[in-house]
Amino acid sequence: MYPSQPVAPEGPRHAAPQVAPGIHPGQPPRMMNMNTGGKYSAIASFVTYVKALEALDPRNFPDEYAEHTDRIRELKPFLRAHGILDVMDIKNPEVAALIGV
Repeated sequence: MYPSQPVAPEGPRHAAPQVAPGIHPGQPPRMMNMNTGGKYSAIASFVTYVKALEALDPRNFPDEYAEHTDRIRELKPFLRAHGILDVMDIKNPEVAALIGV
């Protein structure tokens, strides 16, 4: 380095990472922000629980299966309030029966 060039101060040479509200530094990042007003979280939760339900055998995992079906039923009011069930067809007949469409 030439003497005429300014010397950078010692320490971090970049800004600290910006952290979303409710997230603490050092906390592992989440795949999806579930606090976006309800619509996206209800859809994402519904899809997640349906996919998990389809992958479970109710005879081998009855507790997990029952928990997923309960969660799917709990999401029905949110899906209906946002009009999702008015524009979406449920392909799985078991899931359609769970939410009454």
